[in-house]
Amino acid sequence: MFENLLFQDKAKEQLLAMIASGTVPPALLFAGAEGSGKLTAALEFARVLSCEKEALWNCECAQCAHHRSLTHPDLLLFGPRSFPQEPSAAADYFLRTPNATSYYTFVRAVRKLLKRFDPALWSGEEARLSKAASSIEAIEEQLQDISSMLASGHTQKLGDTANRIVETALSLEPLVPDGIPVFMVRNMAAWASLTPAGKRKTIILQNADTANESARNAMLKILEEPPESVRFVLTASRRATVIATILSRSRLISFDARTSEQAQQIVSRLFRTQEKVEDVSEFFRKKSPFPPDRAESAAALFVGALLADAMRGDEAISGELASALVSKARESRVSVLDVLRSVSEETGGFGLKNAKFADAPSVFLRAVARQLARISSDASSSAALVMLVDRLSSKLRDVAVQNRTYNRSPELLLEAFANIFGVSHESSV
Repeated sequence: MFENLLFQDKAKEQLLAMIASGTVPPALLFAGAEGSGKLTAALEFARVLSCEKEALWNCECAQCAHHRSLTHPDLLLFGPRSFPQEPSAAADYFLRTPNATSYYTFVRAVRKLLKRFDPALWSGEEARLSKAASSIEAIEEQLQDISSMLASGHTQKLGDTANRIVETALSLEPLVPDGIPVFMVRNMAAWASLTPAGKRKTIILQNADTANESARNAMLKILEEPPESVRFVLTASRRATVIATILSRSRLISFDARTSEQAQQIVSRLFRTQEKVEDVSEFFRKKSPFPPDRAESAAALFVGALLADAMRGDEAISGELASALVSKARESRVSVLDVLRSVSEETGGFGLKNAKFADAPSVFLRAVARQLARISSDASSSAALVMLVDRLSSKLRDVAVQNRTYNRSPELLLEAFANIFGVSHESSV
């Protein structure tokens, strides 16, 4: 058990002890740094709880087989994804060394995304789910095609098929909610009340610390009186942001941050590459077609150019970090629209002209959100600046909802966002 959970001996011992003693609580909270193996542990935990035998990693029972392929009907997985680049990384590994092991890695990486589209989570939102239906069906057919190719030895089209799967997966990423919608939590609670197909149901809520107040309240209701046949695993990168009432209803399992040496060993073992990385998160993010460092650089210029207008007209808006971003934008002689046009050209119109960059809007929006969060937490930021940043952050969330829910042009939405101060910009579209 838990052979694939590396360098987390303490967490592993705690999980094994409660399983051996039969004292698994209704809810667990896996807390630790991003890339510390929380989801890996949660998925293995779900398999062990469902196993009909002794829960060995290579157990041949039907329950374990379904869990290993992430097709078990008693497993529900949702919440914001930590590493949307994982299918790309797994595809690289599979195409370098096409065999049963690398195919298994690829399948799991893809299905971690597909599980987010379980119809049980989208009850009442079928119109939104329908946007993903054809893509999900195509991916499953193509995964089966690859399996047949490996079995027959006819692998000439492996590369084309795997790359199509990755491209389609990238097009699905924008449909995954940024946060945790309250409708999904309510649908999860309804699903939890149904009889399991096997021994037990497991619900994994990834990045539970991102839930808003409505979603947290809905979660509390089900955690207060959980069905006997269900176990909940919540993961969080920031334990401090999980509300006390949820903490009090969950058994805490802490995950240590991996050292750079450990991260290197994990990447080498799981993806058979000697690529140098400082942490697991860095390895995945490097696989994005729109690299995170480029997104962060563009976001810094975007926010700097955006704040330049505000700071010019109001001396009460001040702060060291904000001023540094404004100065950089001015030195670069770029406007807000200059930055958007540059990013648009680099990402095929934010993915509209090139599906390879379908995740570019969310990557860029998150980079902008991080810049605003840093300004808000900067001790030198004035009260007027913090209030302004709060307003910008709220508007930015609206942009994300408009883009994901209504499929509106991210470039046009960001141009409208840039006009928040009433400054007229010529449209680039």
